[in-house]
Amino acid sequence: MKYILSIDQSTSSTKAIIFDEQLNLVGRSNVEHNQIYPQAGWVEHDPNEIFNNLLKACSDVFNTTGVQKENVVCLSISNQRETAMLWDKKTGEPIYNAIVWQCCRGESISSKPHIIKEAETIRQKTGLVLSPYFSAAKVAWILENIDCKNKNIAFSTMDSWLVYKLTGNHYCDYTNACRTQLFNINSLEWDKDIIKLFGLENISFPQIKCSDEIFGETNLGGLLNKPIPIAGILGDSHGAIFGQQCWNPGEGKCTMGTGSSLMINIGDKPQFSNSGLATSIGWKLKNDIKYVFEGNVNSSGDTINWLIDNMQILPNSKESESYAQKVESTEGVYLVPAFTGLGAPHYKSNARAVIWGMNRSTNKYHIVRAALESIVYQIKDVMVPMVKEANIEFKELRVDGGPTNNKLLMQIMSDILDVNIIKNSIEELSALGAASVGAIATGIIKDKDALSKLRRTGETYNNCMSPEKREEMYNGWKTVVNKL
Repeated sequence: MKYILSIDQSTSSTKAIIFDEQLNLVGRSNVEHNQIYPQAGWVEHDPNEIFNNLLKACSDVFNTTGVQKENVVCLSISNQRETAMLWDKKTGEPIYNAIVWQCCRGESISSKPHIIKEAETIRQKTGLVLSPYFSAAKVAWILENIDCKNKNIAFSTMDSWLVYKLTGNHYCDYTNACRTQLFNINSLEWDKDIIKLFGLENISFPQIKCSDEIFGETNLGGLLNKPIPIAGILGDSHGAIFGQQCWNPGEGKCTMGTGSSLMINIGDKPQFSNSGLATSIGWKLKNDIKYVFEGNVNSSGDTINWLIDNMQILPNSKESESYAQKVESTEGVYLVPAFTGLGAPHYKSNARAVIWGMNRSTNKYHIVRAALESIVYQIKDVMVPMVKEANIEFKELRVDGGPTNNKLLMQIMSDILDVNIIKNSIEELSALGAASVGAIATGIIKDKDALSKLRRTGETYNNCMSPEKREEMYNGWKTVVNKL
């Protein structure tokens, strides 16, 4: 039996997941990393901690599964996107912590007049609305605020950093490159004019490779006796849409984790949104490219974590379902989780969180239910313009990620979005997508047709809410958001 070791490097942790040659999940290990908050609205990760956690997770998953290391034929990677860093090519060490996609400090860069002036050009080239959430403003902030003198500086997305640490190669894949706001999705190359606009012309950028190319070989820091190829690298949401097999225009998925990503296949040529949606490369293989519309929600699972860690009204994430079920509705309470601003399609980096509509009878159960509903409302904010601009009608939405285990959340999602929600039977879709590409790259699986025979689906949730109630609830949400 052959196996694929797939890494899912997410906002909160690094997972090592083993799939067999039929893409059955054999086992996984998860190691969380620290969230660093230097000040309000700022979020950082320690790149070295993340790499060390990758090695630990790989060691752990071999120990727990008993899979023989010599039977693993490749390493695949899916990773958090937009999070970016600079490192010194002389020492191989980070110049500063990785600045996380949620972090809004890049506002001081993206609000500069000479950059704002080029906002439409940036959108037409990169497919992305000018925003501090993308990598360009983050690394420009590092250059402006951290001493980089006498350093040979290199830029990396998280996949690029891990590949460098594992192989010594400075590579990244197209899906990660296209989320930096420095990559031209029309010409499929780093855009020298935008790089210069952000003042990044004197740093080294990674070579971009197709997801099914070989990125190098690794022995995982000596964990393996024989090096294996790294193949199958995609940003997490791109891994998920590939893993969900949304291979045809009009098919879409929603990946839910710390935040959420709603993504729809729009075919082999880019289209550009006028409603704040991103146009990105869904995936690029050597003989296959697909573009997508995407909207990102900043706070989904993170909202539940806030109730646990900060508000201390919820013992753990699993209890959010039972707590919310203790009340029939929020009784008009809305929670807008703009802890680091609002993402698509609003892009209000200065917005702040609010709980609205409380009265004397409001209790923690109403707030927990409002938190669950906020996840869905934010997704609907993205879906409404997406359906209109793509000129499609969503009849079903494929979902994945940890929050999809919450059955009440999935029913609320179907009710508010008015679509059938189809959950995949495998939770780890980002890692599955990367492993699927890795399997094709290394010849374990022939092609996408062969992959389609391995697709698995789980529960389906159908809408049970009246159109009048749905409109009333969503209008209440929009009223509150418009006040921010």
